[in-house]
Amino acid sequence: MKTFVFVAAALLIGALAGYVPMYLNLRDVRAQAEAKEQQLTMERDQARKELAISSLHSQMGVLLTQVRAADFPGARQTSTKLYDGVSEALESTENADDQRRLRTIVETRDQVTAALALNDPAIEETIWQLFGLLSASLP
Repeated sequence: MKTFVFVAAALLIGALAGYVPMYLNLRDVRAQAEAKEQQLTMERDQARKELAISSLHSQMGVLLTQVRAADFPGARQTSTKLYDGVSEALESTENADDQRRLRTIVETRDQVTAALALNDPAIEETIWQLFGLLSASLP
């Protein structure tokens, strides 16, 4: 009976000796995985913000092309989508310089919309300035 208890105790100690290091290693690997997941999430969110700004820049280029081609109905539609997107980007960005640039663009919405409603080709200069302003927010 003593031998049985001794063997059972030895097996239990052996099992614990193998389990504890594996458990500690697993805990470290999980912590590393969680840290990497957080890092990747932050990088993904940053990439999405950069993509949104890049998309707005492209829309601004389309708007400029439409104004130069005197396609004012198309320019009005593009302008609406563009300004809605700029407003969304303004709400989601944390960079102070980008906020300032985007706010400046949002503040021109009425001016640009009115000029497009009047089919005024002179608005092209303002759109060029806005295009340059948005370019400064690109990565």
